[in-house]
Amino acid sequence: MDMIKQRILAVIMVLFMVSPVAVLADDNPFEKGENVNVGNNEWLIKDKTATRSGSSDGDFYHLFFDRKQLRLRITAGAEDSEISAREYQNLAIEDMQVDGKRLPLFQWCLVNQQKQSRFLQRGLKVKQNVCDNQGEKGTFVLRLNAATLDALKNAKTLTFKIRPFRTSINVNFDISDFQDMVAKLSTKVNVVQKPEVPAPVVVPDKIVAVKKCKANPPRDFIKIKAMEYACNDAGAKAEAEASVEAAVVKERKHQEKVAAERERKRKEAEQAAAAKLAKELADKKAAEDKLAAEQAALAATEASKLEMNADITNKMLAVCQKKWASGEHRCYCEKFLEHAPAGIQSDPSCAAK
Repeated sequence: MDMIKQRILAVIMVLFMVSPVAVLADDNPFEKGENVNVGNNEWLIKDKTATRSGSSDGDFYHLFFDRKQLRLRITAGAEDSEISAREYQNLAIEDMQVDGKRLPLFQWCLVNQQKQSRFLQRGLKVKQNVCDNQGEKGTFVLRLNAATLDALKNAKTLTFKIRPFRTSINVNFDISDFQDMVAKLSTKVNVVQKPEVPAPVVVPDKIVAVKKCKANPPRDFIKIKAMEYACNDAGAKAEAEASVEAAVVKERKHQEKVAAERERKRKEAEQAAAAKLAKELADKKAAEDKLAAEQAALAATEASKLEMNADITNKMLAVCQKKWASGEHRCYCEKFLEHAPAGIQSDPSCAAK
């Protein structure tokens, strides 16, 4: 009995230790693995549709096909129903690949989604509803075209890269028997009723070139390049316009700096020219003043010399007149002889002295 009690106690302790961890792992969505692989399970064919399902960590993944569209639905139970669908407020469909390569039709959906083209966002519309992210119903729908259907028929793996929470998950479906399934589905349709003529679905078989728009700078800023962006991407438009505006502000500051430097040099040149002219005028006036002073000095000297000569002449003439009055003549009076009275003759001997 003691041995049995010990074993029962040990089992109870193990349950207490393990149970909380299991509950936490199931309830915490961030602990889910990054890859979910749905193998080659049987297709459930019903009412002209086919569904392949698989599960991981308490979530069930259903791939639905009805010849017109593919639908991925994530549910809390094994049944592919909207009632048991998971609800994701921020479900992102990041990629859709066939054998590791992105489907061209998915790329077209990204380009033709409102506002942004990085991933398919819940609540954003895609042109013609080719792609539809219904995160509130745990569902993603892709309307098929001929090219995509052919790609699926020849593929081995179909991958949905989704981000229901913070971590991306790759949901990999084995579709190596997709063509056989389509053949069975077509046979079932033929047996049950006449084949319907499907309504034309306006979905491009080829990727349509993204229409580009440009954020242009003002006309005065021809050196700034225009920024291209996808015309239907409001976020890209805002980024392009902000980039151009930043370049304009930078260029405007550069132009203002260049203009200020040019104005500074112009003023310096004007000041230098004015200073040079003032110096030239001052030098010219100084030269003129100097010349005038020299001429005045020469004139004064000449006047003084004349005055002195006149004074000497007057004094010598007075002396000579005294000599002439006494009847004498001296050689120093020879040059004043024109003032001598009659009878006074030039002395030839004065010339030899």
